[in-house]
Amino acid sequence: MLLLTITSLCISKLSFAQDTEFPKGFIMHAKLHNGLITNFHRGVDLYTGGLQVIPQIGIIEHRLRAGIIAGGFYANKRWDAQFGPTISVKLKSFNAGPFGGAANLHLTADHIWGTNKQKLAGGGIHIDLLNKLVLGLTAHRDYEYNTWWLQTALGIRISKIKKAKEIFN
Repeated sequence: MLLLTITSLCISKLSFAQDTEFPKGFIMHAKLHNGLITNFHRGVDLYTGGLQVIPQIGIIEHRLRAGIIAGGFYANKRWDAQFGPTISVKLKSFNAGPFGGAANLHLTADHIWGTNKQKLAGGGIHIDLLNKLVLGLTAHRDYEYNTWWLQTALGIRISKIKKAKEIFN
């Protein structure tokens, strides 16, 4: 009985130490975003919203991912496309005990080009819940039109989740 107790404690300690967030390998999210375009000085702020697909690869396990953003957005009474690189840096993992990671908090940095000469540089802060749902706030500076894009984001993981290798099999 004592051996069983010690073994179960060791296994539970191992599972607490495992970080399941930002694994190496491929991940893809689809994000719905909306917000406003403003210059903070004159004129009416414009609504913007759209859909993005964001495939990324884990570069530094449990710390850094890099990939691309591709999508479309509605702004200024027209639809345009956008494309550019992105990088995500994990700030903090929130563990759920022996079940692994419950969430992570990460920063993103993006450079996005639009089909109507938009040139956006910026990023955001995001929380990734259960490695399935992403909520975020972003701010991008359009250095072509001298405006700011302030948006919220709601994303869902669309890539398959790899099955974890079991220790005893």
